[in-house]
Amino acid sequence: MVRFNTNNFRRDVISLGFIRLGISFVACVCLVFIFQNRVNGQDFDESESSFSLNSRALSSVSQSSSLNNVPIQINSSFNQQAIDEHIQLLALGTNEHFFDELLNRKQYQTDKNSQYNQQATEAIIQFWHGHGVNLPYIGNDINENIQPQGSSGQFFSLEPSADDFLYVTNHIRRLMWLDKQTQWNKIALNGLLRLGDGHRAIKQISQRLWLLGDLVEFDENEYTYGNDLAFAVKRFQQRHGLTADAVIGPKTVYWLNLTPKQRARMLAKNFIKKTIYLASLPERYLLVNIPSYEMFLVDDYQPVLHSRVIVGRAYRQTPIMTGEISNVVINPTWTVPKNLMRADILPKIRENGHYLTDGQFDVFDYSGSAVSKSAEEWQSLAGKQFPYRLVQKPGNINALGRYKFHFKNDSNIYLHDTPNKALFAESERALSSGCIRVEKVQDLARWFADNLIIDKRTWKRLQSDYHSTQWFAFHDTLPVHFVYWTAWVDSHHLAQFRGDIYQKNSAYKPQSIEVGHSSEPNFDSNSALSLEVNETFLSAK
Repeated sequence: MVRFNTNNFRRDVISLGFIRLGISFVACVCLVFIFQNRVNGQDFDESESSFSLNSRALSSVSQSSSLNNVPIQINSSFNQQAIDEHIQLLALGTNEHFFDELLNRKQYQTDKNSQYNQQATEAIIQFWHGHGVNLPYIGNDINENIQPQGSSGQFFSLEPSADDFLYVTNHIRRLMWLDKQTQWNKIALNGLLRLGDGHRAIKQISQRLWLLGDLVEFDENEYTYGNDLAFAVKRFQQRHGLTADAVIGPKTVYWLNLTPKQRARMLAKNFIKKTIYLASLPERYLLVNIPSYEMFLVDDYQPVLHSRVIVGRAYRQTPIMTGEISNVVINPTWTVPKNLMRADILPKIRENGHYLTDGQFDVFDYSGSAVSKSAEEWQSLAGKQFPYRLVQKPGNINALGRYKFHFKNDSNIYLHDTPNKALFAESERALSSGCIRVEKVQDLARWFADNLIIDKRTWKRLQSDYHSTQWFAFHDTLPVHFVYWTAWVDSHHLAQFRGDIYQKNSAYKPQSIEVGHSSEPNFDSNSALSLEVNETFLSAK
């Protein structure tokens, strides 16, 4: 029996000093487990799986800045491991051949570390400044000489101003160590595994969860699905956005089979994409991360509200976009879009002629005149051309609920309430027709009332009125961003992963920034860094 318990190591390993010093075998093994211990014994709170949104430190710099001919002097005491890890992050996260080549040359040119450090430092600074991300202590005027003083703090001047940078690079280092030191054979199951089941894959699953940090102790002789393993499976499922029921099925197995290098690449790509995106955001905005089904409201650079949301189904996707929320509507009506009328409403009318009455819909022709017909007539018309417009009245069964948050866009997308609150308990919430349903909608509406709504007197009066529709204007708009990030490190420093629900990560190439559309950075092998590199260094064998 092989057992390893990390509870006694928690305080020592967590310190950043240990993170930076530890490249030994002991450090790598300890760090495999430390992060799960930070939530050991705690119930899962989805709000605590959120990523860092510290955009104050991510203030942008001039994207026209250039690093050409900047005399960066590298001291012999420069943190070599930190440079290597940063270059590895960029190599994994951008697919830039230059970063890969730097790492490869480094392995075979031990006598040229100083030249490598010079090249690597220039590449790091050029990359982040070229994408508008501030690097502390370097300054926004990157034409100044950069002369590290030989202390450990000099590397921190090369780190982007993101709260989670050290934790992300630490996870990547640990995962890349696992990739080199372990075999990641696929786990295969023919059915489901539940507590108490016996299976030859139990040992493999236990070891996998132990290596990933979700299982505290690994028993190599265990072939029965026990309580300790069930707790670890739940924790693993929570970290991957799955229903935490301890039932090992196809989705859990899929994530168990994801290799350490694939995980490292996901973390690197999403960290870079998130950091660059946040660098351009103002002090106040609303952000929805589609794959994690989460909404964040940020004010004065600090998150003030976090809520679960429901996003569009895979065949009715919520678009990646930006906009400016300009109005809140209390007791909104819902005008049914034509495509939803054909796909959803008309089939229901054909089945039940009373559907329109039961759903509190008003019917209008294209001239705007109200239309009234019998249930039988509606059933008959629903099977033919239907030249009418449907508008659902305000009320407790209205599809938009109590509030609608409007912003101008070509896709007719907005945020709103919903009468079906039970759906927020689902772990996978791609359930809407494209709009964003907000769980904490009352809190969001209250924030708008306190901070942006002009007519506060009417707002207060309508809080007890559930049938009068009223649009409220703002004294300023609120930027809104719909993004697509599938991996991050949370507030417990745990690596979180989410499914690619719209299959965008394989071939997603965003459009340029314009009103109604969001542009997240896309790094592929065809993009160029335009770095001036030392030809002798890169051509050496």
